[in-house]
Amino acid sequence: MGPVELFLLTIAAIFVVGVIGEVIFEKTNVPDVIWLILVGVIVGPVLGWVDKQILNEVAPFFGALTLVIVLFDGGSRLNLSELIKVAPRSLSLALAGFLFSIVAVACFAEVARLFGLIPPSWTFLHGLMLGAIVGGASSVVIMPAMQKAGLPPALANIVNLESALTDVLCVVVTGALIEILLSGALEFQMAATTLGKSFGLGLALGAIAGLMWLVLHKLWKGAPHEYPLTLGGLMVLYVVIDKSGGSAALGILTAAVIIGNAVPLSRSLKLEGGEPLNPQLQHFHGVITFMVKSFFFTFIGLMLYPPWSLILFGGLLGIGLLLSRIPAVWLATAKSGMGRTERSLITVMMPRGMAAGVLAILPFQKGVSDSEFLPVVVFSCVVTTLLLFAGGFPVYKNRLVELVRSPALSADDNVASVVAGSGTDSDDPTPPQEPL
Repeated sequence: MGPVELFLLTIAAIFVVGVIGEVIFEKTNVPDVIWLILVGVIVGPVLGWVDKQILNEVAPFFGALTLVIVLFDGGSRLNLSELIKVAPRSLSLALAGFLFSIVAVACFAEVARLFGLIPPSWTFLHGLMLGAIVGGASSVVIMPAMQKAGLPPALANIVNLESALTDVLCVVVTGALIEILLSGALEFQMAATTLGKSFGLGLALGAIAGLMWLVLHKLWKGAPHEYPLTLGGLMVLYVVIDKSGGSAALGILTAAVIIGNAVPLSRSLKLEGGEPLNPQLQHFHGVITFMVKSFFFTFIGLMLYPPWSLILFGGLLGIGLLLSRIPAVWLATAKSGMGRTERSLITVMMPRGMAAGVLAILPFQKGVSDSEFLPVVVFSCVVTTLLLFAGGFPVYKNRLVELVRSPALSADDNVASVVAGSGTDSDDPTPPQEPL
């Protein structure tokens, strides 16, 4: 079989597995991305059909495109009114989870350095960078899971918003730490200046681009190529912000949030022409996101080549992330009225995904020394967290459904009113507790 035929069959297999994976997910709650990673492992490390050197060469280009699409997808889905309602609880959960994760990974990296698993030139700041890369749950995995699981809206919104916020935290903090490492600005004042410039430029240019879209959108409203024009504009914005020394990720996200909330923002700012994203654009973007997701998680499997020590290190990192999330969840949900099962469910909602995978490529692309091994470690960590999520999520989801339906069990587990009053069929006679 020639290379062209092999290429076409591989692409077809990826799409078919992606669709079948979504069907399996609806039936079993096992994430569809696990099957895509498995295809990548078979095609790459097992059968050797794809050369690792070629993957290393295309990774930076693929990573940048994926980052733009993922941030636009996540940002445009953020509803500002819902965000305000659950923001305090979600923000505390996002910050606690991210900080606990980043510190735990940095400490783990120090131990790994002592055992020779990572280069001796690595500093604690490098460890913090690794922690920032894998510090947040994947909205690409969590949001579909919560949507199809039929869980209470209040609980689902908290976890959904947390995953969206941590995606942002990972991208922005990783970018800032890379800039600090490259500039050598290890003093607090220099680091703060670097961060301020990166955040400020990204936020300002992203806001300007988003507002320009609100004003000018009427010029191409209903055009057959509205989506390519919007996506192309975001790519230009990425380049402009990146070359200006700002956080391109924060800029893309800011513009995406403004575009996704065009109607209420136009009304508040008294702008004419504020229109929501039309259904055709959203549908086409969903197709593009599916294709990018399918390719990217297959790419993760393709990159899982030995050395086994790095794969083991990444696997242990994934377990460490789960352990570090336990105190973070209990701290963030204190005095919320949540029961043990709800907290356990939130704890296992920690799969890493596309954001971590894209960021794993970024340090080497930007020129951070001794970072070429990071993709294998991060991809192994991503796979481990996905497996932990696949094992824990169905168990605690079913347990939560049983608690809602059984008054006796609900009383024993102290299920919060966020569950009992969510529109689920519950016979619990106990009075509702204080809402979140």
